[in-house]
Amino acid sequence: MLLSSVTGRIDIFLKRGSAETPDRGPAGWFADNLGLFTKQTEQYSVKEFLGRYAKFLREIHHRIVFLAEIDYEEVYLGKAKKGSDELDDAVAQAYEYLASHMESNKVLFSTFGRTNRGSKDDLEITIEAQYNRKHGDGKPGIEIRVLGIPSVLVKKPQEGNDDYQARTKRLFREQSDFRKERFSKGYENTAKVLLRDYERRLYKFFDVARTTRWLHLEWGKTGEDSKPRIKL
Repeated sequence: MLLSSVTGRIDIFLKRGSAETPDRGPAGWFADNLGLFTKQTEQYSVKEFLGRYAKFLREIHHRIVFLAEIDYEEVYLGKAKKGSDELDDAVAQAYEYLASHMESNKVLFSTFGRTNRGSKDDLEITIEAQYNRKHGDGKPGIEIRVLGIPSVLVKKPQEGNDDYQARTKRLFREQSDFRKERFSKGYENTAKVLLRDYERRLYKFFDVARTTRWLHLEWGKTGEDSKPRIKL
């Protein structure tokens, strides 16, 4: 089988937040004895988070935006025909929304990019970031989800469904075991390096206390059941 996709996640626990714990009534008792009902408020406003996260996206060349939501309200939807740069427009529209919604709490920001190793050797990368300024105690303030799919397994713009399914089936069928192993190992190593690099770069833009990171590998899907662009 071939490696068909890689799913990764980076949870970011931030410094300098403040905790709010109820001190009266039943809620206060549960907070004191069971650690329940404690809320964490992060230091960054939603606007400041967006500004810092946009700098991270520019640095890793993720400038195609699928979707931006604030408190479950859609503030930007990517163009049907993908251009080279939507990031500035998406951030500007988010700022415009925040000008009249100063108490916003939750952000979801989804972008697309790719590695730069040559067309057949690239991973096509979707990144979804979620920020909660106020959240339950012990949870990360920022969650970064990453989906990487080998470019050779992604449907081409002018490729029909039947041609796409035939091409990917042929790719799975015709490769020797040795070539399949090399194919999969190469993309697996690229994904591991990429996730570590994203984690390292995020420390530049946020005041990070600690992070956790994991990677999941998906094997053996063909054109019929693989989904080239998945919103995480």
